[in-house]
Amino acid sequence: MEITAETEAKIIQIVKDQYDKDKGANGIDFGSFGHFLNMPLLERNALISRLADEKKIQVFQSLNGKRITMPK
Repeated sequence: MEITAETEAKIIQIVKDQYDKDKGANGIDFGSFGHFLNMPLLERNALISRLADEKKIQVFQSLNGKRITMPK
């Protein structure tokens, strides 16, 4: 699957919507994008890592696993 700017914008919007609800306290899990990202896990994780490296999102370790939120 080719990653477009529209796909990135959808991911960032999902993360931003959750951030607005909880102010970054909880974040979302990696599976929150499965309804529109039809790609292997390695590609999905690479995309999430790239967005985090570009400081568009932030990945953090919670008690139950890695979660995603907006950079503070």
